[in-house]
Amino acid sequence: MMSVFFSCGDKKEPRSKEEVVAPSQIVPVDQAKNMYDNYSKRRVPLIQQYEDSINREQNIGKEFAPSRFVSYDYKTIKQYIAYIEQEAKKANVDISTLRFYFSNYPDKPFFENKDSILHPRQNSIMLSPTVQKGDQDYLFYIGGSQEKQEAILLSDNFEELKGIGSSQEKLKSYASSVPSFTNPSPIIYAGTSVTMNRGGNSPPPQK
Repeated sequence: MMSVFFSCGDKKEPRSKEEVVAPSQIVPVDQAKNMYDNYSKRRVPLIQQYEDSINREQNIGKEFAPSRFVSYDYKTIKQYIAYIEQEAKKANVDISTLRFYFSNYPDKPFFENKDSILHPRQNSIMLSPTVQKGDQDYLFYIGGSQEKQEAILLSDNFEELKGIGSSQEKLKSYASSVPSFTNPSPIIYAGTSVTMNRGGNSPPPQK
């Protein structure tokens, strides 16, 4: 009886979670600084020289400050990962890679769809997942019908690829041009994008 009592009273320590192993791509801080400094010496002056020449042509009396990083809050990144996994599952595909594209905002206040451009002429990045077909990874967006959503493949420069897979053939019967990335209609999905941008661009932090 006593042994049962004491054994029941013992509190079992919870198992500690298995420690996450660092990815092989982690770099030392001094290596990160070296690469940052190389960009500062070999890329920033070229960008500033070019953009300052545009400022002079437009009689803008200030220097252009090249962006040095793009930031997203941690919750947004987690939400984005969950979103693209959700959309890929709907289209019955597996995400193979996540690409980070270099990009540049146009020199105007709005895109054609009236989305505001917060940082005209600044460099930025776009995040976009890929799916593997054969031995190659492809960008994609979600198309198809309301009943069956599919991954529509894109080229490396975000142009729709024709004739790869059955998705493109089905889409041709729905639209005669490349669909825009807007909210889907009740019946036909005109295109749901899985590419993210609009992060926080910034020049180097003040020392």
